[in-house]
Amino acid sequence: MPAYPAVPGRALIGGSSPGVPALAPQPGTGAPPLPWQPPAQSAGNVLYGTGILFTATAGTPLPPDASLGNGSAWTGLGWAYIGATLDGVTVTRDPQIQALPPVEGEIIPAGFYSTAGNVTITCNMAEEALANAGLSWGSAGLVALTPPGAGQPGKSALSFPQAGPGGPPLAAALIGQDAAGYAQVLSVPLMASAGQVQTAYRRSAQQRVYPLALTAVCALDDITLIILTAPAAS
Repeated sequence: MPAYPAVPGRALIGGSSPGVPALAPQPGTGAPPLPWQPPAQSAGNVLYGTGILFTATAGTPLPPDASLGNGSAWTGLGWAYIGATLDGVTVTRDPQIQALPPVEGEIIPAGFYSTAGNVTITCNMAEEALANAGLSWGSAGLVALTPPGAGQPGKSALSFPQAGPGGPPLAAALIGQDAAGYAQVLSVPLMASAGQVQTAYRRSAQQRVYPLALTAVCALDDITLIILTAPAAS
């Protein structure tokens, strides 16, 4: 007789579990009923919450594992926090799949391979800051500070002296919380800021935001997702 999945609390037809009744055959068929045993869900793994996005000069190291959830540990190493966002941060992986032509007499492609696979991090930066404007416009901007003096008000001026479509590649790190409440970090060592920017200056209908689109310019195996699982042993 073929084996069937066990049903908790009941034995299969022909089973010999003590004190557990056997399943009755389907009426008129003599076949056992079809069990319904979906796998258990882990509600604690259903997460929500915005991510904290840092950027830095390419090559800037990450903080030690024990400090990945400490904001000052990031800024102390030269990472810059972009501040509040309008609607959180979105990570997108967009692979491009190419099919190989089928062999003679077949209609199914002989195989598939990936020709590209962009990884992007996008958000709308909600804090009005020259650093955010420069990052949004291609990370090529330089901010010059002029202190107040006789007849000279203090000012900050953003300029784009570097030629080309954007500035040098930068590193990005997106920090969130895992199911245990520990830091979870998506680290992309090389990204380019290149995207359409539209900032509305209106009377009251819309707040000013600076769209940010970061695209990975490194190999996929250079990207890491770190999830802390337990504190260090004492």
